[in-house]
Order: sequence, then C-alpha cells, then structure tokens
Amino acid sequence: MTKLSRMGGMGKLSTYGTPAPVETAAEPKAAAVVTPQNKVKPRHQKPQREKLTTVNIKIRQDQRDWMDQTARLVRDNNTEPVPANERTYPQHLIQVAIDLLKATGVDWEQVRNVHELKALLNLLDD
Repeated sequence: MTKLSRMGGMGKLSTYGTPAPVETAAEPKAAAVVTPQNKVKPRHQKPQREKLTTVNIKIRQDQRDWMDQTARLVRDNNTEPVPANERTYPQHLIQVAIDLLKATGVDWEQVRNVHELKALLNLLDD
C-alpha cells in the first residue's frame, strides 16, 4: 500500500487548504487594482507621543532644590486640579532646558567646555 492510498487520496499535508491553480492561456490572472474606494481609512489616529528614555545625571544639591521648588510653584499656579499626566515635575524642567539650549543659536562645534558655554550664554558670575 502506498502512502497516498493510506491517506485516502488527500495528497500532501503542505498543500491542504490551498486551492489548486486553475489558469488557462485564455484566462490570464488579473492584476489587483487598488482604488481609493478600496483603501481603509483609520477612524481616529492618536498623535504619536515621542518615546521617552531615562538619563541619569548628577546636579548640585542647590540645583535640585531649585528644580523641586520651581516645579512645585508651577503646579501650585493651577487654580483647578490638573490631571497627573499634565502636571509639571523637575524632569519637565530639564526637557524645557534642553529645548532652550537647542534654540540658543550656539555654534556647538566651537564649544569646548561648560565654562565657554556659560560665557556664550552670559551665565558667568562676575
């Protein structure tokens, strides 16, 4: 008895569920045409939020205290409750500081150290 007859004439398992190709010379396959009516439009797309990453930095204690106090002050400026995801914390002040540094117009290829950067930004104590 052959393998084919034992399986009851079903053929190979890998071809199970796949229709046999039926194509004649007179009936070539029609190419799928995509029209605007065929496209599915998303109902509502949420704006994608940028992926956040953790950065460990060291700052002076007085800088940390200032950030904590300032973030608290910004939170307290609200007369009505603010949802947790909209409250200001020290990490948000750092994000704004980065944006502020990017917007300064400093030629970063010329900066060699923090002292020079502070001088360019007029942040040096006399």
